[in-house]
Amino acid sequence: MVLRYRTNGPEFDFPPFAGLPPVRYVLASTPRCGSNMLARALWHTGLAGFAEDYFADAFVLDYFERWGFDSSDPQELAAAYVQRLMTCRTSPNGVFGLRIHAGHLGSLEVDPYDILQAPRYIWIRRGDRLRQAVSYTMAEQTGVWILDGTLLPEGRVRAAPRYSYEEIGRHLRLLDRDASVWEDYFGRHGVVPHVVVYEDLVADYEAGLLGCLDFLGVGAPESVPAPGIRRQADELTERWVERFLRDRRAERPAS
Repeated sequence: MVLRYRTNGPEFDFPPFAGLPPVRYVLASTPRCGSNMLARALWHTGLAGFAEDYFADAFVLDYFERWGFDSSDPQELAAAYVQRLMTCRTSPNGVFGLRIHAGHLGSLEVDPYDILQAPRYIWIRRGDRLRQAVSYTMAEQTGVWILDGTLLPEGRVRAAPRYSYEEIGRHLRLLDRDASVWEDYFGRHGVVPHVVVYEDLVADYEAGLLGCLDFLGVGAPESVPAPGIRRQADELTERWVERFLRDRRAERPAS
């Protein structure tokens, strides 16, 4: 069995857990918001489950290949899938998490709020949405979404990114929409999420991580683990940001 993500393999499972985990949470995210970094950091503590993007197609396919399911009813399948995930992706202290992008909410057969029985929510977002849009554009063009050797091993030839004012603008609009999706979702469910701003997490990683663990009520680890994810922002990112701002000023008529 060749998995699309090696972290979906049984060697990354926690010991079997029976029943409903006492602490359940959703890592609410958007593309390129830093959710990979935060999810891995929480996982490496050993205290917060492994909040992966389990409803994304590649993850669903991996786990369906691992386990197989009998039902053809979409809601029954989703419930059985989450229950099975809880048995192997709940940390020994009883914490289970999953990560969901705003863009996936509308296509889910079940509401995470219902299937996880009123979970807690950690909302990771970026203060600088333009840089997020630039990162989003680069990732789509190159196919490199995460640098940890999980999906794209080091040394493989990558497509070279090319600047596009239109693409960055499109991604900026998508990210604005995604932020509204989460705001509306939280409002409908009366949820007050724990908010993590990516730039703050980068500036003080330990404080950001410990704040999440405190929100989950699990205490602090003996030592704070490294994130396990390498940042991808570089000089090219800054050049694209500057160029986009110039192009946008040129596009708008002088007042």
